[in-house]
Amino acid sequence: MIFIEHLCPPAVLYLIYIMVHIGLDLGLGLYITAAVKLVTGIVCVLLLDSFCDVDLGIVSWVVISTPFIITALATSIALGLNLDRGLQGLAVEHFTGQKKEKAKEVDTLGPGEPPISTNSTY
Repeated sequence: MIFIEHLCPPAVLYLIYIMVHIGLDLGLGLYITAAVKLVTGIVCVLLLDSFCDVDLGIVSWVVISTPFIITALATSIALGLNLDRGLQGLAVEHFTGQKKEKAKEVDTLGPGEPPISTNSTY
């Protein structure tokens, strides 16, 4: 495949990604959706490759990685992994130099003390 050999890595990654989606759509019988994804996928692959051709490879990587990062962050928020709170604490510490006070653990609470502090951001 001469066409694939000359594509830059972000374009190849997106091509693989879109081919998986087209295969899933074809397997489910969604032929019109697969055709639309095929056309838009080819346009996006050519656009990403053109970014690489004019030495904007970093833009191609940002365009490719942003949806994956946003999806990972949204999943962690939905699953309750507190990744967003951890990143917020790191950002506050980095920009202000102040460490955020951690909440008390449940096993270190005194008798009759509520598990959530009154100065909590919840």
